[in-house]
Amino acid sequence: MSWDKDDFQRLAEQVKSSLKGKPSPSGVPFFIYVYHPKEENRCLREFKNFAKRLQNEGFTIQTIYLGKVLSYILKDLPYLQPEGREIEENQREDLRKELVAILPEKISDCLLNGIPGQFDSMKEDKPTRGVFLLRAGALFPFVHVSQILAQLENQTHSTIVIPFPGSRKEENLRFLDETEGRYYRAMIFGR
Repeated sequence: MSWDKDDFQRLAEQVKSSLKGKPSPSGVPFFIYVYHPKEENRCLREFKNFAKRLQNEGFTIQTIYLGKVLSYILKDLPYLQPEGREIEENQREDLRKELVAILPEKISDCLLNGIPGQFDSMKEDKPTRGVFLLRAGALFPFVHVSQILAQLENQTHSTIVIPFPGSRKEENLRFLDETEGRYYRAMIFGR
């Protein structure tokens, strides 16, 4: 599977339309672009360039790296402390279950409230402000993109764009080709 230039162009048109205030056909200004995980470097390059083009046209775009959000959250939890290593070695499955239970909400809260010095809150945003959430693969296997979008729905009105490393079969998405799920309200582009 290669980069789908035509679908990326369709995504760009829909995102730009949303940023101009036109309601999304899905009812929420959320957009997913599916790409093959081997295209990660190209994905980052394309979305950084896309964000710059939109900013040059006068739109407010915020680019957020989800791996950095995860690191910010984990530094305040015991898992990166010396006792965290013992927990991981002796209670790995319990640790995984705990992280799966707490991380989606914590990440969504950080996105909504912002992280000082890294990015602003998106709580009171309008669709005319864009947020690109990059490096979603960094959240695997603890958080699914659908969980983040579900928690952001009705909490922000920002135009949210998430490149999705995986594959698509109709409206079902396979995250990193490992887990399958669906988020019905986002407009999905790519393969």
